[in-house]
Amino acid sequence: MKAENQQTKMSKSAEQLIHAKEASIVKLSEDVDFLEKQNADLQARYTALFKLNHLSQECNDLDSFYPQVHSTIASLMTAENFFIVLYDQTFDTLEFVYFIDEKDEKPPGLIDYQDYEGSLTNLVIESKQPLLLTPELEKQLFDNYKIKPFGAQGNDWLGVPLLHNGLVIGTITIQSYDENIRYNDADLNLLTFAAQHVVGAMVRLQDQQRLKNAVNARTKELMAQIREREKSELLQESLYRISELTTDIELDIDTFYSKVHNIIGQLINAKNFFIAKYEHDSQMLYFSYYEDEHPSNLIKDFQPRKLSNGYSELVLRRRATVLLTYHEMMSLHLAGETAKPQDDIHSWLGVPLIYSGQLLGVMVLQSYHYKTTYNQQDAELLNFVSNHVSVAIKRRELADFERRSHELLEQQVKLRTLALEDEITQRKQAEKLLKHTAAHDSLTGLPNRTVFLDLLNHAIACAKRKDDFSFAVLFLDLDRFKVVNDSLGHHAGDLLLKIIARELLAIVRDKDTVARLGGDEFVILIEDLPSNDEAFDVAERITTFLQEPFTIDNQLVYTGTSIGISFSNKRYDDANTMLRDADTAMYHAKDNGRGRYEVFDDSMHQKVQNALSLEADIREAIAWQEFIPYFQPIIQLDNRELKGFEALARWQSTKRGFVYPNDFIPLAEETDLIQAIDLQIIEKACQQLKLWQDELGCDDLYVSCNLFSKQFFSTSLPHDIEKVLQETGLAPHNLRVELTERALLENAEIVLTNMQALKDMGVKILLDDFGTGYSSLGYLHRFPIDILKIDRSFISNVHEHENHSAIIRTIVDLANNLQMATVGEGIENLADAELLQEKGCIYGQGYYFAKPMSPKDATDYIIEKITN
Repeated sequence: MKAENQQTKMSKSAEQLIHAKEASIVKLSEDVDFLEKQNADLQARYTALFKLNHLSQECNDLDSFYPQVHSTIASLMTAENFFIVLYDQTFDTLEFVYFIDEKDEKPPGLIDYQDYEGSLTNLVIESKQPLLLTPELEKQLFDNYKIKPFGAQGNDWLGVPLLHNGLVIGTITIQSYDENIRYNDADLNLLTFAAQHVVGAMVRLQDQQRLKNAVNARTKELMAQIREREKSELLQESLYRISELTTDIELDIDTFYSKVHNIIGQLINAKNFFIAKYEHDSQMLYFSYYEDEHPSNLIKDFQPRKLSNGYSELVLRRRATVLLTYHEMMSLHLAGETAKPQDDIHSWLGVPLIYSGQLLGVMVLQSYHYKTTYNQQDAELLNFVSNHVSVAIKRRELADFERRSHELLEQQVKLRTLALEDEITQRKQAEKLLKHTAAHDSLTGLPNRTVFLDLLNHAIACAKRKDDFSFAVLFLDLDRFKVVNDSLGHHAGDLLLKIIARELLAIVRDKDTVARLGGDEFVILIEDLPSNDEAFDVAERITTFLQEPFTIDNQLVYTGTSIGISFSNKRYDDANTMLRDADTAMYHAKDNGRGRYEVFDDSMHQKVQNALSLEADIREAIAWQEFIPYFQPIIQLDNRELKGFEALARWQSTKRGFVYPNDFIPLAEETDLIQAIDLQIIEKACQQLKLWQDELGCDDLYVSCNLFSKQFFSTSLPHDIEKVLQETGLAPHNLRVELTERALLENAEIVLTNMQALKDMGVKILLDDFGTGYSSLGYLHRFPIDILKIDRSFISNVHEHENHSAIIRTIVDLANNLQMATVGEGIENLADAELLQEKGCIYGQGYYFAKPMSPKDATDYIIEKITN
């Protein structure tokens, strides 16, 4: 029987070993697949870029070119929504020449550029810069009035300018409506690079289309004139020959000029012909091609020269065709506009070479014999030919640029291929570093939450398999850590966390795990516990250690910790549940006085459940308008006259009955639900006071309402208050709002802005519980406060504490000096009221005068005051 058991165990061990090896093989296979996928992605990108470069040279039709550009870019990145916009700077128009979008329709025809002012396309054109727009950046630009809404709301928007000769001729855009499809800087760079290839092809195809259109249009216009001169067939043949020459980018430029000269010579007498190129930066003329009947003048007349007062310069200045006779040339000379013409010149014709508004040079015919006189028809013909010559010159410059770009791309591919092995090696090293970084806290070097949860899940699994295996989780956070950050700065806080992390590692055993969850929260996993006492011992040593001061930047810093402990238990199935219980125990330690530890038990869980249930009921109560104001009178102490009420929140729950403030206010503040409660109380209090004014005529009464400190951190507070006053019809001076000193210590600028807005509105501001905070004296001169409320802790049993009387006098004197009124809270007997009056306090409230009352009881109280 033992042999069988032993054989069974050996069989299970063998199976486990096989499973482990299979898992290792799977992992290795996944790594290989990952590298192959990376290499495949890289190859796909280079293939797509080659295709785009090939497309820019081979495609001859814009209508087929745009879809192929879309297809190529879509092979590099997700591009379901894609459009190309052309921008005509001369006519200030936009045209969506290609548009694929799952939500918006293609804008038709030519669009006035001004109509798209404030659009993302406008932003890219004006800036000449690529733009990667995320929802966050879109909100920022929208809030700063940089953009306006156009079309359907998307997620990410990627747009790059199409730049040609430093000018924007359009944009390419990709956008996503899917939150799962996001773009990054790599996509932006790739699209920008691709756009450089697209521009050249677009310009070439546009020029070809423009040339074809010009040939067709101009041919029709000239046919009638050509028929009159009986040269129609020759002219048409010549025009097509020129058109063919301009599309032959392989043709040598000198050969091109010679062929053009030959064609022109068949139409016009062109024995004397030259083409001069204009260099704008140097203001020079270079004669690229020339033929002349007077060879003696060639060296002198066709040398490169600075712009002067020649007749070629006249064409450049006018940017128009110039047709002159000898007498007209002399007239220009005598007028001082040009140099003196040659004596043997009979007729002179020059046309500018212009491409896309750019002045490239001049083309000239001149005659030395009276039998050859150029006319307007010749001028129009030569001007027409000049367009073709301009296109050819520019096309060859573009072809040279494309050739150099192609060579550069090939060189980059070779360099990238050579560097690929080194990049893969570096990537493996980076992956190792990334794995370590992903598993550890960057500040302290401790394991992070993910690693800790994995270890804790492993410990839970071990405890289920082994009855004698026990462990504990310690959850701790630092007391007063926020004070250290706020007073000394985040650098000091980070240094304190590093020191504590190092010391925690020294306190626990080597086999235990210390991790940082984030902020000032740490967790410790103590495994193989011989008894629970060992966990208690670790907790006590940590508590004792953190009670000692630390020296940070030459300053003593005091902190402490509260620790929650949860022990292993069969009921735990996952790490998150056990960590949650330790966290719950830690909060109980905080509630019981800090600087201590607590062990989790079921009662704590029940308390948490009760809090969750109460929070849910509070949210329902807010929705059902269950919170109502109770009113406590505020009395002028010298004559006992009623001046107003403080509105206090009370909860008449349909589920729980009447709930006392101490039972729901702390949780409401913790969950920020108090802000909704405060606004509900303000609205109902204003409604009630307006009702008393209308029915009882007590127009001088005011109502004072409390606002949670975070309420003043909201930029919408003035608008919310103004809306309540408008809806209830209550005048602003009948409303006062109370805030505590805590609100003045954080977000001071927004608090000051909100207070000033309320002040300008006419609402008075009270500083509640004055004297119990710290730092408030330094803020009193800065914030627009009208009234100080003396805290009840100074008034209660004031006769038994002499220093309380002095504090009251100090507060009253301070308020008088700052031209503020004072209200004493918590007056419970006549002696308190008389003492406050003696010290100069103007107003008071408390049980001695009246307890907080329901609206009905407060109505009776007002009537009684009025009638007496």
